Amino acid sequence: MMTLTEQHPAKKMTKTTRAVASKLASLETDARWQDVSACKGMDPTLFFGPEHPETVKEKRDREEAAKAVCDTCPVKQACLEYALEAREGYGIWGGLTELERKALLRRRAS
Repeated sequence: MMTLTEQHPAKKMTKTTRAVASKLASLETDARWQDVSACKGMDPTLFFGPEHPETVKEKRDREEAAKAVCDTCPVKQACLEYALEAREGYGIWGGLTELERKALLRRRAS
């Protein structure tokens, strides 16, 4: 018979179980920030560009418009951190372009 201080073996948290639980919690958190993002439901071409080539002015104007949306977003920082961790190679994430995110990663590494 188990005492009150003993846990049932099926209820013990192994290192693997804790890691899986942590990852699931992280995924749940990720899903929540995306659900409340300012860009949710918007045309993705604003953030990732059109399928056709853009002029320099068109790209600059589009990126400025996307960043303006990001500036109003309640989860801007979570979005940026996700993009940095995932090494997102395209688009505006957390108010930064791909080149701006690469520069930020370089600064953080030094």
